Amino acid sequence: MKKIMMMLAAAMLLTATTANAQFRKKDNNRVPDRFHMGIRGGVTSNIYTGDDTSGIDPLAFPTGGFALDFQVAPIPLFVGIGLNYMNYGFKTNKKDYDEAHSIQMPITVSYHINVAPNLFINPFVGEFMAYDFDTPNGVKEDFNYGIRFGCGINFGRLTFDVGYDLGLYNLGGEYYNGSRYVDRDLSTGTFFATIGFNWAGSR
Repeated sequence: MKKIMMMLAAAMLLTATTANAQFRKKDNNRVPDRFHMGIRGGVTSNIYTGDDTSGIDPLAFPTGGFALDFQVAPIPLFVGIGLNYMNYGFKTNKKDYDEAHSIQMPITVSYHINVAPNLFINPFVGEFMAYDFDTPNGVKEDFNYGIRFGCGINFGRLTFDVGYDLGLYNLGGEYYNGSRYVDRDLSTGTFFATIGFNWAGSR
């Protein structure tokens, strides 16, 4: 899995370099630039759902990474790729919490809607893959995937994104239900909000 994530990251950087060289900026500030690339940072709040999740509560963690998108049609339809640090941790009681440090790669499709000069609203949907290099107690798997959806705003070089990652992979191991050990169904649901700065492909 590590090799796959490294290969995807290398492909992302190659795409960014090629796209930045080929896509020329448009002068009309009501037409989106055909390529954007920059940094992102913000917060996430994750919750586990499934069997025996009582006492597991959401907890906010920082997130950050890189993102790019590029136009793929005559209409303002874009494909976006990211590489982010995520924490799928949770709160277990008033004092304790578990962390789950992860590298995540989302791939989304978005439509850029102009609402004012240099201001675009971008609803998006897609998928994510994540590799967990530090999992909390009770979570046996180090890989996760699911559906990502939300909405972004581009204003000049600034970006704002809010959305939700719906985990589809069963991360659960065995747990003791009071009388015996049974298999656990466990999945993630993560809200995120980020702010970013595009150093390429912005006016």
